[in-house]
Amino acid sequence: MRRGEARSVLHRRHERAGRRRPLVMSATAAWVPPLAAPPPLADRLLAEAGRLMERGQPAEAMPLALTATRLAPSAPAWMALGRARAALSDAPGTIEACGRAIDLGGDSAEALLMRARAHARLGNAPALLADAAGAVCLAPRSTEARILLAHALLMAEEYDEALAVLGDLWREQPEDPVAALRLAEAFQRAGRREAAEELASSMLDTISLTPAQRRLAHGVLAQCALTAGDPVTALHAAQRGIADAGADMPLLSLSGHARLNSGDATGAARDIEAALALAPQDGYLRHLSAALNDDVAEGRAPDAYVAHLFDGYARRFEASLFGLGYRVPGLMLRALEELRPGLSPARPIGDVLDLGCGTGLVGVVLHDMLGGRLVGVDLSPAMLREAETKQVYSSLHRAELGNFLRQDHARYQAVIAADVFCYFGELQPAFALVAPRLAPGGHFLFSVELGEGTGWELAGSGRYRHGLAAVEAALAGAGLTPVLLRREVLRTEREQPVQGLLIAATVAP
Repeated sequence: MRRGEARSVLHRRHERAGRRRPLVMSATAAWVPPLAAPPPLADRLLAEAGRLMERGQPAEAMPLALTATRLAPSAPAWMALGRARAALSDAPGTIEACGRAIDLGGDSAEALLMRARAHARLGNAPALLADAAGAVCLAPRSTEARILLAHALLMAEEYDEALAVLGDLWREQPEDPVAALRLAEAFQRAGRREAAEELASSMLDTISLTPAQRRLAHGVLAQCALTAGDPVTALHAAQRGIADAGADMPLLSLSGHARLNSGDATGAARDIEAALALAPQDGYLRHLSAALNDDVAEGRAPDAYVAHLFDGYARRFEASLFGLGYRVPGLMLRALEELRPGLSPARPIGDVLDLGCGTGLVGVVLHDMLGGRLVGVDLSPAMLREAETKQVYSSLHRAELGNFLRQDHARYQAVIAADVFCYFGELQPAFALVAPRLAPGGHFLFSVELGEGTGWELAGSGRYRHGLAAVEAALAGAGLTPVLLRREVLRTEREQPVQGLLIAATVAP
């Protein structure tokens, strides 16, 4: 190496050494902290997802949170994903994410509340009740947790408990319109109409409410009047709410039902169609709109329609039917006595399947003649609770008729369907599922409302009517033979007799 090259190399080494931080610094030297390591990728993703949620962009936040759960599954990561899914109204996804967070030690009130709201959206009352109660245990003063708990108790028809929760909340926060509105709504659902009306009216008169809260208060007044059989007052309350605070789905639906109960089918169709436009996924409104607009595209009423209808009707179902001169349970007993001469407690029917058992009226009529099991099936949990109080059923099942028949392998001496097929247009699929459930010599007894034509039609009441030819064709297609077919008045409706058919059939030889 030449001398000049050596000096150049030494010079560069001294420069590098000068740039190094000395091992021991003087007291006057400035200390420079070492650069911190960047946070893990999962943490950076969660931070960005949180910023996107704050900006109201859950769709953009969700893939970041989802990636974070895959990179480093943790309670915070799953909670972030749950928040995004909840904001996007993805109830099943919210339930899954909150469950994962809870399993990983994130058993917080927030996780339980978020999951409870998702269960409420899906109508899962037992799960809602469990999570809301858990949230109240973790956060006893949380207004939202207590309101959700009361909502769950109302769904379970535990009215006294719900009113106790909401009453405590209202007494603590008498100026909070949310607490007062929920209490008024609970009074209405519990059948305490005067208390509901007094509270809702006082709020409209004295408290400054948001438009949404005013609509809810007017809705309570309209529902109270409708339940009391006063459609004129109900219509006035619903329309006053629309004029005062604007239309929403509940007020339009209440207005439509009030018009329908007043005999204004045209006005009812208009209101229900407007309500459906605001809630296009609502099966109840969709079916009622089809009925009022003569749309017979649906071959049967949706399960959501039937469950919603009878859940709200269960507590006054029997009183209402008796007031209408309802005859079907007695007609069923008379038909069985005709088909089985000598029928008595000493010569009983045997096992009976009661499809669409409702509050158990058929079970009560047949109870002394059974001599076997009585199995009840219904879509409405509220109706099943009423049937359970009769203490005549061997077992009760909440299920859709077809699903139950597909899974049941028992055979019955009698399968009863009283006023069930008024929610079916096409009959043959259901009849074909009943046939294998009949024991040798067993009978299938059912009623239908009688239509004017040969096929089936959807009436403005939301019920289907059937012509005799349609019933006979459906029986033949299912391999069943009618052995009793009689025209009967089933009940009255608006002081007019409702004509129907009472039919008994057996498996064709």
